[in-house]
Parts: sequence; structure tokens; C-alpha cells
Amino acid sequence: MSGIDINISFGYLFNVIYKKTINRKVMAYKNKKETVDRILVPIDFSDYSLNACYFALHLSARLHAEIMLFHAFFNPMVDAMTFPDAFTYQSNMADIFKELEENARKEKNRFSKKMKKYIKFKSLNDIKIKTELVAGQPAEEIINAIKSFSPGIIIIGTRGHGEQANEVLGSVAAKVIDTAGTPVLLVTQDAMLKEKEKIKVLYATNFDESDFDALESLIKILSGYNFSIDCVHFKTHEDNVENREKLSELKKHFNVKHKKLALECHIIESEDILSGLDGFVEEYDIDLIALTHKKRNLFYRLLNPSLAKKLLFQTKRPVFVFN
Repeated sequence: MSGIDINISFGYLFNVIYKKTINRKVMAYKNKKETVDRILVPIDFSDYSLNACYFALHLSARLHAEIMLFHAFFNPMVDAMTFPDAFTYQSNMADIFKELEENARKEKNRFSKKMKKYIKFKSLNDIKIKTELVAGQPAEEIINAIKSFSPGIIIIGTRGHGEQANEVLGSVAAKVIDTAGTPVLLVTQDAMLKEKEKIKVLYATNFDESDFDALESLIKILSGYNFSIDCVHFKTHEDNVENREKLSELKKHFNVKHKKLALECHIIESEDILSGLDGFVEEYDIDLIALTHKKRNLFYRLLNPSLAKKLLFQTKRPVFVFN
């Protein structure tokens, strides 16, 4: 058998497997909830988390979803127990803990007033919001809240109080992305929430089988909007026929399953992934970037500080991350 025959046979077999994967994902997805009815917003009262709340309010108004504002404040009792002589000053911990809790409640009330003012200004009515304050390590407590609240989406600021200005992604946000199996919307302090008739979404694909779940989740989350999706594959080496066929298969599947969905597919030739992504975002006036989170995939490559900083801060677009 010639080298050409081997390549053709392998390509055919690969595409058969890809189509079977899509069909399997279709059957699995039918058992999932059809709507997003809960939104979790971890807050630390920073401008980043306030902007995340604004995004949550607009999404809640479209989806009729309940919002939980969740804040974890420092618990001195935990750290005190790590010291041998902790008992000698443990009696003071109760007073310190009470003060920390009271400060957190004051900040929460101040924060809530800003949100109520925004709700009134934007005429966002009938939004159900509840808040929860707990003592503990923020990342750990957020993961516990995800398990108990079961949100359909988590919206979080990229950085919080006390984190360095040059940090690309705050430690808490990074931990949530790594641990949560729930879609996460990353919002920077300067991310703009455009109020327009149609939202344009860029979904970066590397032809992983998780694309099906991620795109279905994205469609479900944006169901209250008029939106379009551009599936983009950024190639950094010589292209092959299989990639174009897989894009075609992806488009065909979603156009059949979601007949009213405006979905297009593109292959962008660029040795610099971020440069290609940034150019596409500007040319197509993209409002939202979406990608999957998996080790060694596009997101990990973008976590290079200089690349991620440009993606999250200079583009000023919110980024959806799907696990």
C-alpha cells in the first residue's frame, strides 16, 4: 500500500471515529438539564467582582436564573490551630472572628446597594438574588458552594483584592477553573458588557471531543440572546484535509440540530496563536471568547503570562472556559 493510500485510510478512519464521538455525545447530552437556572458569583467586593455581578445580572434577566453572591472571609481560628501556643491567645480569636464577620457584612451591604442601584438604572426586574457569607479559604469554600448550590454557570472576576497588578489570573479564579466542572465566565475589571441586538462569539476549537459538550453548554447559556458562533481553529503548522473535514462535520451537526443557529467555521493560519485570535476578534467584532480547559490545550498555551495578559486585559472581552 502506498503512502498516499495509508494517509487516506487513516483520515477516513479518523473521521469515522470523530462522527461516532459526536453521535455518542448527542445521546449523553439529552440527559442534561435544558436550562441554566442558577448562577454562582464569588465576590471579594473588588471592582473585578462588581463587574462580574453586572454580567450575572444581565444573564439572569435573560435566563430567569437565581443568583448567589458568595463571599468567604478569612477565618483566624484555622491558622491559629497550626501554632503550638495557639491556646494562649485563642480566647481573643472569638473577638477577632466577630469583627471580621461584621466587616464582611458591612462590605456585603455596601456591595448590594451598588447592585440595586444598577438593577434600577438598567430596569432589570424580577431578579432573584441571595447572598452567603462563610469563614474559610476562598478557593476551597467556593468549591464547596459549587457542590451544594449546583450552578449552571460561575461568573468570577479575573483578580481580587490583594493580588498583584501584574498577575494575569488570580489564584482563586485559577483554582476554580482547575477544579470546577461547571462553565466559568472570566470577567476583567474593564470588560465591556455591550448591549447590542446580536452577540458574536468566538469558540476556539482543537477538535477535541469535549467541543460538543462545550458548544451545547454555550448555546444553552446564551439561549436568551440573539447570537452567532464562529468556531475557529488556529493552525500553527501545515494544515491537513482532516481538519477541514472535521470543521465541516462540526458545522453540519450543529446546523442540523439547531436549525436557527448562525454558526460558521474558520481555519486561521498564524504561527502566533494569540496574534491570530486577536486579529479575528477585531475583524469580526467578537463580544465573547469561549474555549475548553484541558491540560496542554489552547488555554494552557495561552496561560503564558504575556499571552494571557493580552487575551484577558487588552481585548477586554469576557472569556468562557469550559471543562
